Amino acid sequence: MAKPAQGAKYRGSIHDFPGFDPNQDAEALYTAMKGFGSDKEAILDIITSRSNRQRQEVCQSYKSLYGKDLIADLKYELTGKFERLIVGLMRPPAYCDAKEIKDAISGIGT
Repeated sequence: MAKPAQGAKYRGSIHDFPGFDPNQDAEALYTAMKGFGSDKEAILDIITSRSNRQRQEVCQSYKSLYGKDLIADLKYELTGKFERLIVGLMRPPAYCDAKEIKDAISGIGT
C-alpha cells in the first residue's frame, strides 16, 4: 500500500465561513476604510476568515455596491508587507502564485 504524500492530511485548512453574506462583508470593509486611516484589525479579521471563493464574491459585491475596486482601495489604505498579504489573499490563487514567482525571479541576482 502506498504511503500518502507528506502534508496531504492537512491540505486545505481554509473553509467557507458559515452564514457568509458578501454584501455585509463589503459594507464592513468599506466602513473599515472610510475616513482618516483604516481599521486594520477589521480588514484582517474579515479577509482571513473567508475562503478565496468568498473573497472573490466580496470583491464583486463591493464593486456593485460602491462602484469601486476593492483591491485598489485596499492598496490605497494599506502599506508594506501587510498590503502585500491582504492584496495577495484577495486575488485568485493562480494569480497570486504567478505574481510571487515573477517577483522572485525578476532583477539581478535571482
